[in-house]
Amino acid sequence: MRKPIQLATSAIVLSLIGIFAIAILRSPEFWEWFRDADALNLLIGGIFLLIPIVAAMVSYYEYHGIGCQDGIMRRGPHENVIAITFDDGPNPIYTPKILDVLKEKGVKATFFVVGCHVKKYPEVAKRIVDEGHDIGNHTYTHKDMVPSTRRMVLAQTRKTNHIIEQVTGANTKLFRPPRGIYSTAVRKVIVDEEGYNLILWTVSSVDWRGLSPQRILRRITRFARPGAILLFHDSGALVRREGASRENTVESLGLVIDHLHARGFEIIPISEMLRRLEEQEMETSGILTQA
Repeated sequence: MRKPIQLATSAIVLSLIGIFAIAILRSPEFWEWFRDADALNLLIGGIFLLIPIVAAMVSYYEYHGIGCQDGIMRRGPHENVIAITFDDGPNPIYTPKILDVLKEKGVKATFFVVGCHVKKYPEVAKRIVDEGHDIGNHTYTHKDMVPSTRRMVLAQTRKTNHIIEQVTGANTKLFRPPRGIYSTAVRKVIVDEEGYNLILWTVSSVDWRGLSPQRILRRITRFARPGAILLFHDSGALVRREGASRENTVESLGLVIDHLHARGFEIIPISEMLRRLEEQEMETSGILTQA
């Protein structure tokens, strides 16, 4: 049922973008401005017009996707459950603090780790798995998946999986592309060939902006829904692979967990979300009913 809805939504959005573009191009005022404008004004106008369009398309692509969505998970089952996920770690300072909060609150989360960080901080990666959290593949060097070649995608994922298994003993089939950007070709390699579940998110805390713990909490409060997947970061930086402070993420985590529990949400790892989704699909198809 999801696939037709997603395809229809994508088609509607693309159609609206096309209608907007056609309306501009058919406007006499636009062509009059275009004829009279000098090169600098055209360049400035084009940039100001292009930036919001590109930003809107990237945002839509990250949260909804375009085309085939098989093997891609953006939200969990329609139950009062939520998953908390962390990207870009492990980090020797912030990941242990996050693990301390999760342990205190009795919550299991999911960590999408960068392979070179697992190699650099093996004791932190091992603690993630030893304490019962999910661990997922986030490439070896936080390499963007677009543009990419099949060889590069396989090298990034396989090398990361190897170091995760070597350090922690876990063999993960959870994958999240850096920045949530992937292509149809990447999806085919990751999902169809390698057998991963490509995990994205429903709500980003945008903690990488340096928001205060209270602003992070307000954002989660506003957008958290049943089945939501929340995105946080326990390492990383705007340009580099690591180095930015994640202290606000640490300070906000307890507030977020307490708020979600107060609203009656059960916080579960991605592996449990996948299990419940599979169970729901089996019930829908009548397999469990007939057994």
